[in-house]
Amino acid sequence: MKTGLLFGIVANSKTRVRCVFCGVYIPKATKCIEEHTNGMKHKETIDLMSENGMSYYNDDELYCKPCNVYLSEEDSVASHLEGEEHANWIAAMDDLIEGEFINIDAYLATESEDVFCEVCNTKVTCTLQNIEEHVNDILHRSNVAEKLKPLNGIFPVENDDELWCKVCDEYIENTARSLLDHIDDDKQHVEWFMDIEDLIEGQEVSIQDYLKNEHEKNAYCNKCQMQILCNSQSIEEHVNSEAHFNQFS
Repeated sequence: MKTGLLFGIVANSKTRVRCVFCGVYIPKATKCIEEHTNGMKHKETIDLMSENGMSYYNDDELYCKPCNVYLSEEDSVASHLEGEEHANWIAAMDDLIEGEFINIDAYLATESEDVFCEVCNTKVTCTLQNIEEHVNDILHRSNVAEKLKPLNGIFPVENDDELWCKVCDEYIENTARSLLDHIDDDKQHVEWFMDIEDLIEGQEVSIQDYLKNEHEKNAYCNKCQMQILCNSQSIEEHVNSEAHFNQFS
């Protein structure tokens, strides 16, 4: 995104200018303009634009790509983002891409018309309908399932019809739907992750090797440089131990 001292500043009258982004009027004096453009609010507003698909056209117009609208002179970036139309689009998009390994950063930065699906290694033209169709496609569901296996302690077995969940010590049907249902909805699986993640947050304890390696039994404390049996009781005892606590002092 273009930047500069006068970026977003347009003439309004003989005595004042207007910041298109912030929706405010500023005395037409270099010092006043510098104070505004160097201020926190102006910089935060430009960041919000790059995070929400908004861009600056024709040196005096704001355009919101997700909503496909040009903002009026009475609007500002903040007022538009607080509006129902934009909020609804963001909420719908977040709901569609949550857990789907779809990156929309380039689209929101107005650098591309597409989003990128990391598990399918493909671009998708960014409309809610296109993305909904993509995430429900059987190939995408299968790719997501494969991506999630090593993140959830799930491994193939000799019987190709089944998978083994190390976390739950349970066999599940070897289909994308069964795998995703187990990860999302199985009470034991969900509670195990909730308990462990709550214990290790901010503690520099890693469970990645435990989840990726079928035969690994331990978590690893990077702070204490030691292994811990990967279960709630052992990890809780470790993170609450004096030896571990002293590593942070």
